[in-house]
Amino acid sequence: MKNELLSIGEVSRMKGVSPKSLRYYEQLGILTPACVNEHSGYRYYAMSQMIVVDVIITCVELGIPLKSLADYRKPDGLLDIASLLEKGRETAVDNIRKAQASLAQIDSYLHEAHEQSQIEDESLPYKRVVSRRTIMHTPWQSNRFDAKNYLSLTTSLYNCAAQLGIVPLYQWGMMRTPREEGAQWSVFVEVALEDEPERTEDGHTAFLDGSLDQEITVSTTINGTYRGSRLRGAGFDQCFHDVFRMAKKMDGALVATEVWTDELDPRNYIVELLEKQ
Repeated sequence: MKNELLSIGEVSRMKGVSPKSLRYYEQLGILTPACVNEHSGYRYYAMSQMIVVDVIITCVELGIPLKSLADYRKPDGLLDIASLLEKGRETAVDNIRKAQASLAQIDSYLHEAHEQSQIEDESLPYKRVVSRRTIMHTPWQSNRFDAKNYLSLTTSLYNCAAQLGIVPLYQWGMMRTPREEGAQWSVFVEVALEDEPERTEDGHTAFLDGSLDQEITVSTTINGTYRGSRLRGAGFDQCFHDVFRMAKKMDGALVATEVWTDELDPRNYIVELLEKQ
């Protein structure tokens, strides 16, 4: 029987887990040695327990708290491996979703920073072709810019995205419909969708934010060829006041967003103002 047992050192080398960690698993009651020498105190483990070690390692890698594993012990003290692996699978799927969301945000930033670097030295105004963007937006009920209201509406959009399981990207700002369609301003946040939501006949999906009594819409609105210019200021408040001032002389659909570069300088805020052609 003893020849079939593994010492704590052998388990450590086989599984890449320190003896200290193996003793800690024992303290938690999730990996009890098959045999402990009453004279030397040496711990020995059965080969059948190696699957338990593997599962514990997986849980550690997934970020599942080790102390919570004790909740998966059966009445006889052994781990309920099947239930624990079900929990591990749920955690792994959730981690994948989070990683995919982070990847979408990173790719969005890098793409926009690259686009901006390409037009940085172009003379104003310049031509820019914007690829299809899906956004969440909510109406702006004023013909003037107000920083606190802007931040409040932006926060509402991010909160709504979280509630709906929609991934918000880093691009956010303001847009306006063409003058012939009422010149209605909105605050928007670009989003990434895993699945296309059900849409109304006009191609939009609307939600209601009860906290602000604001309608929030998901749609594909920003795309096409635009005439671009840049507004510089000491902060976004000044820049967006200038956006509203300049917009009075423009008839087309407008989009105003922060300009991203490889190095963001908080002392030099830049907003790109695009008018659809």
